[in-house]
Amino acid sequence: MSALRTTPVEQISFCARPGYAQKGRTTALFANHYKVDFNPAAIVQQYDFKLEGIDINDMPSKKLKTIMKAVIKQRRETFGDARLAFDGRSIVYASKMLPFDNEVTVECEIEDERSTDRPPRKYMVKLLYTAERPLTEMQAFLRGERRESAVDVINALDVVLRTVPTMKLVSAGRNFYMPTSDYPISGGAEVWLGYNQSLRPGQAGTTFNADLAASAFLKVMPVMEFICQQLNCRDPRQLQQALGDMRGQKQASKAIATLAITVNHRPTKRTFRVSGLSRTPASGTFIQLEGGKQGPSVADYFKEKYKKQGLQFPHLPCIRIGSAAKSNFLPIEVCDVAPGHRFTNAGLKLSDRQTADLIKIACRRPEERRGLVHNQLGMLMGELNEHAHDFGMRVHNKAIAMTGHILPVPEIKYANGNERPSAGKWNMMGKKFSEAAELACWAIICMCGPRDMQLNDVQQFAVNFVSNAKKIGMKVSMERPPIMMMFDERLSIPDAMQSAFDQAAKAGRRPKPQLLLCIMPVKPFPDYPQVKLVGDTQLGVATQLLWVKHARDGKPTVLANVLLKVNAKIGGRNAADCTYQRTTCVIVCVCADVHHASPGSSRPSIAAVVASLDNQFVRHAACVRVQGPRKEIIEDLAGMVRKLIMLFHSINRVYPQKVVFLRDGVSEGQFRQVLKLEVRAIEEACRSISSDYRPLITFLTCQKRHHTRIYAVNAQDQDQSGNTQAGTVVDTAICHPTEFDFFLCSHGGLQGTSRPTKYSVLWDEMNFSPDQIQKLIYELCYLQARCTRSVSIPPAVYYAHLAAFRAQHFVQDMDIESQSAISGRSGGSGSAISIDWSERFTNVHEDLTNVMYFV
Repeated sequence: MSALRTTPVEQISFCARPGYAQKGRTTALFANHYKVDFNPAAIVQQYDFKLEGIDINDMPSKKLKTIMKAVIKQRRETFGDARLAFDGRSIVYASKMLPFDNEVTVECEIEDERSTDRPPRKYMVKLLYTAERPLTEMQAFLRGERRESAVDVINALDVVLRTVPTMKLVSAGRNFYMPTSDYPISGGAEVWLGYNQSLRPGQAGTTFNADLAASAFLKVMPVMEFICQQLNCRDPRQLQQALGDMRGQKQASKAIATLAITVNHRPTKRTFRVSGLSRTPASGTFIQLEGGKQGPSVADYFKEKYKKQGLQFPHLPCIRIGSAAKSNFLPIEVCDVAPGHRFTNAGLKLSDRQTADLIKIACRRPEERRGLVHNQLGMLMGELNEHAHDFGMRVHNKAIAMTGHILPVPEIKYANGNERPSAGKWNMMGKKFSEAAELACWAIICMCGPRDMQLNDVQQFAVNFVSNAKKIGMKVSMERPPIMMMFDERLSIPDAMQSAFDQAAKAGRRPKPQLLLCIMPVKPFPDYPQVKLVGDTQLGVATQLLWVKHARDGKPTVLANVLLKVNAKIGGRNAADCTYQRTTCVIVCVCADVHHASPGSSRPSIAAVVASLDNQFVRHAACVRVQGPRKEIIEDLAGMVRKLIMLFHSINRVYPQKVVFLRDGVSEGQFRQVLKLEVRAIEEACRSISSDYRPLITFLTCQKRHHTRIYAVNAQDQDQSGNTQAGTVVDTAICHPTEFDFFLCSHGGLQGTSRPTKYSVLWDEMNFSPDQIQKLIYELCYLQARCTRSVSIPPAVYYAHLAAFRAQHFVQDMDIESQSAISGRSGGSGSAISIDWSERFTNVHEDLTNVMYFV
């Protein structure tokens, strides 16, 4: 039993760094981190921020920042010459003790944005002294001493460094955006560029991490124009027609729901939040007077109140603002989209085209990306350092340099020879699968209409498919599979798949087929979830979808890529790493991930665990479970690991002696809890097999959601895209001062700037050296079954993500969201507690336990 079982979460210590990488060719690098000098003698003072008579938790951060800004401006004498930094919620940091006792209450006034005629609103702000944050704690932490309070110091200094960009730029989370854009995209949106910043402790000291950020904002435009764009209308006349039916009204209401707007018919700074559209036009929407009497129409009111000739478009509905119980109405033509409004904050979802445009704009080559960030910081660096100076800090404007290593490229083994990748990629021309599976029982289902593909076209595709399969080593004993023309037979997808299943089993004289190959008419295919649901949970057969265009063209390169997936799904091994050092110890690589529904959804999370089934880490099996919404800890990990270890034993006749557990999807703040609970679950799984079975466990995390980028100084150390070469590893300078972590860029660059993966070894009973663990992880990245490229994380992590993502379709489609809303209105605690998700989840068919159906 590990010491983790009895150690409180807050006292868990992670694995200490055992040394540094030695193997591989050294390379000169720099990162998007900037050195931060600090004065150890400086002390940051911390105060609580409160509003008398108001719960600050009910007030948006933007409003709280406005209040604090007014306090500093109007009551400067209260704070002397101290500089202040506000976290936007509940804490104020001061560069020195403020000139009052433990607490002070001051009054500030803020102009009422609803009207210039109304008196300013008064707020009573209370500051209460709570603690001091000496920078000596940071110094001790960087020396390797464990100081829990160092986290509080880092948080304080991070808030200090965010003060100037918060005042100068448009902030969104940890990102700051320039309020100008030269990148318009479709749908009334435009892309703003900015940067993300954070303060990080590292071996080079405290560093300021800054990376490019891009987000879609709504253009400042008339709301009428915005709605026209959403409904594809050219002018107000077309808009009136579109809003004449229920579908158009629903689409328009959804587009403007929660939209922030300003008005142009009177002087005001106020922004309004839209709650919907009126069901009647401005000429037929009447104002309710006191006592319930009906007043004039909105159109007549505006004509009389603002002395205009009348509304230009009284036939259009009004914008509704306020609550449902107390609504106010504004004519569409007097409303404009408010500036600085993020597209997603408006309740809108980027279309596929908008997303592609955003990615294209944000995708910059390394040198260009670095230059954009450097230029943005340069415009703020003077003011930023002026403010930070009084807190004992200074940010350098030169990126941190460091030395990394480029690991040796592994050799890929095929049945008829080996291949040495170059720049993280290779091709299979003339090569045969390392272990080709036999395709003995299968069927083709054409889900296209007769205009897209005729029976003879499908037959020709089958000939091409079989021919290409044989070229790369597969034995195809059923060369003429049954073909199901779904539309000709007038069958639903489940019936067509069942019929093809039965015909293949009969023709192949087997209990069931190995594969159903489905030709889909469009991409993306809206019925994809149903195909996978039927195949994975009802029939228990691997499925492979192929776009009709690719089926008609029959290009060998496309078919070869499809065959990579097919061979893996039916039990073959595409390639192996011939440089991997096999040992007498049996090692299993286990990877885990949790897929969550979109924010705000009450649908459950899906946990997936994938384990290798051979000593080459090529064959894998997956286990999926459903659990409560937004839960990151895997609840049934013990049962899932037990099932996979037993499967490993049934194939290899031996239990693994070592378990390398790679966890994805957790943040640094969750490390201790995940480590404690999930290592305990692995131990319980092993103990349930046998009381004396306890393999060695190494537990590490991989993170892609970070903002560190690494650049090669010399051109010979870059690939064709200008990125660092595949195999570049860093475990100095920007890495943790004492803990065992490293950055590895295991893939070659395709476009834009490559993002290295950060690995943190939290628990290590195998005593890996840095060279050993880096080599293992890097070589695993060359064994992805779906392509002939090295990938950015080990394939089993991808497989866990794919298995979890697909299993979201296995939750019964009941009206979960409505039930959650009803529960909330009736005072219930929500669907997360009341719903038994396991009863609504159909798990993967047992016949797919040993099948890589998820690739």
